[in-house]
Amino acid sequence: MPIFLEVQSGPRQGQRIRLNPGQTLRVGRTPKSDLAFAEDSLMSGVHFALECAESASQLRDLNSRNGTLLNGKKVTQSALQHGDRIVAGGTTFLFQMEGDQPPIAEAQPPLSADATPQDRLLSMLRRDFQPLYAILDAARDVKILALLLQHKEEYQSLYEGPDGAELAQVAPYLVKLKKDSALLDTLVREGWGQSWGVYLTCPGEFAEVRRHLRHFLEVKLPDGKQVYFRFYDPRVLRTYLPTCTAEEANQFFGPIKKYLIEDEKPVKLLQFVNQGRGPVRSAIPLAPEVPSPVEQPPPALEPWTEDAVPNPR
Repeated sequence: MPIFLEVQSGPRQGQRIRLNPGQTLRVGRTPKSDLAFAEDSLMSGVHFALECAESASQLRDLNSRNGTLLNGKKVTQSALQHGDRIVAGGTTFLFQMEGDQPPIAEAQPPLSADATPQDRLLSMLRRDFQPLYAILDAARDVKILALLLQHKEEYQSLYEGPDGAELAQVAPYLVKLKKDSALLDTLVREGWGQSWGVYLTCPGEFAEVRRHLRHFLEVKLPDGKQVYFRFYDPRVLRTYLPTCTAEEANQFFGPIKKYLIEDEKPVKLLQFVNQGRGPVRSAIPLAPEVPSPVEQPPPALEPWTEDAVPNPR
């Protein structure tokens, strides 16, 4: 399938470079590179290389001065997937594989009349959103921590130290959910629409995902005060993400591919994907849409004539 590297920032924003299977593309600041960005003083002379093959593509840092970031994390070598973001110097690139899977909203079969929103959601989470994690807010319902203790899924509080032990009953918990997870079934059927938490997809290991999310537990207000940021509350996250700049989105998403959030009316699933220019939102229906009743026009009026006026006598 066609492979492209798109420039997402800087004077050459929007430029797309097509790569062919078997090709290696070296990117840097000087003419020694195959693709040179002389205007980027933060980029090394030969900064990184893309090695493209029929079945897979690799990113390799070429001993650059400031390092190469892949989805917010510094790497020396890593496999690439559609939608990955690469930062070298002051330039951001988007790795694209055309012919990749179509958006979920377009790929779904017609909704059956007897399927509940929970049925549809559970099917999609197991089929289309893998590897799947959830961040659950134990403060929302005492059932949440009990369910985590009852099932055998990998989970851990996002809090650490004395505060983590003290706040265990109301902490946010990261849990990795397998396709056949009985816990996932319960979370969807009992917790969907109750603001129990949010879902996300990420190919990273559990420890990496947890380490990334912990960076956002507290934020500093303009007056310098540190406060907890409840980004794992769907009511907060679906309001926050549309306000993010491209830079804020790159930091917040990091290795995370998608955030999946219940809508205010839980008959829709909100999907947020970072495409390098800020989060892109799409709404996926979980139930057939009921057509609005057709408004009937008012009855036609008979033309007025004097003969039509009743005689008061």
